[in-house]
Amino acid sequence: MQLDLFLSAIEILVLLVLIVACCALFTNAIEWTGHRFNLSEGAVGSVLAAVGTALPETLVPIIAIVSGVFGLSHLSVETGHEIGVGAILGAPFLLGTLAMWVTAAAVFYFAAVQKRSSHLKFDHGLFRRDYHYFFPAYLAVFGAAFIHDTTVKRLMAVGLLIFYGVYVYRTLKKEHIPDEDFDLPALTFAPKVKEPQTFIILAQLAASLLILLVLVHFFVEEINDVATTLGVPALVLSLIVTPIATELPEKFNSVVWIKARKDNLALGNITGAMVFQSCIPTGIGLAFTPWVLNQQGMLSVGLCLASSLLIYLCAWKQPRHLPQVLFASGIFYLIFLFYAVYMWGKL
Repeated sequence: MQLDLFLSAIEILVLLVLIVACCALFTNAIEWTGHRFNLSEGAVGSVLAAVGTALPETLVPIIAIVSGVFGLSHLSVETGHEIGVGAILGAPFLLGTLAMWVTAAAVFYFAAVQKRSSHLKFDHGLFRRDYHYFFPAYLAVFGAAFIHDTTVKRLMAVGLLIFYGVYVYRTLKKEHIPDEDFDLPALTFAPKVKEPQTFIILAQLAASLLILLVLVHFFVEEINDVATTLGVPALVLSLIVTPIATELPEKFNSVVWIKARKDNLALGNITGAMVFQSCIPTGIGLAFTPWVLNQQGMLSVGLCLASSLLIYLCAWKQPRHLPQVLFASGIFYLIFLFYAVYMWGKL
């Protein structure tokens, strides 16, 4: 058993590194796609970068659910649903708690080494607007758990897709951060070319997406193996492990932008991903799973909403204290972590 766990840990670590690297490759291609098609910097940061770094979390539930339903792996339908729902709930939960804490920690660290100030300079209206989309979408996650009619859940899934489409349209329509320069790194597939051809950009986009699909498939398999070996419910494990692995690029981008004093990009990258995660993956879950949440699922939703509400109120009433509140949001993640460990010990 110990040898199996050790090998699984090594495989998960390797897959984690590969997922992060491949997601960076995808994000690089996404940024160049935005540049090539003359999209605004706000759209690149709040939509394209957010979607790019959120892609692995979206692929995890899709692959887990589909693999179980169509017998593409040894996952049972029930286990596939558990891993899928855990990944769906875990992503916005981590973004609204731990990712915000990491962002605040970056602010305090770089302020301490005199790389920037300890205050965040951001578009208050844009920041709150993302939450205006996040709250109703994520509340649907909670409400749908009490609905037993499959048709209603699927209609809600369609509604979430339309809702996110409206969000994207309004984001693309308006430039939110005109005063900041968006430094575009060289295209990975053509590092020495100043303006690579559209074909090369799209080739990198397609290649990174294909590799991500394969890597995430094996990652889901490893989650199931570890859950089976340890006797931990797949839902709990995927609520904790999967988001940490697949959200690393998100947090890394935000830390880099915090250091560069691009606070709008750093915050928008996270809040934009929260809107995406509460609409697209949730819609998949509502459409293709029974969407019945246990205590752990309900707790993660409640803690995420509580943390997000506290951050929203601070941004509205006391924006100067936002770094401190973002730092405090990590407490909500610790509450769930301690609860999960406690429940694990009772199994």
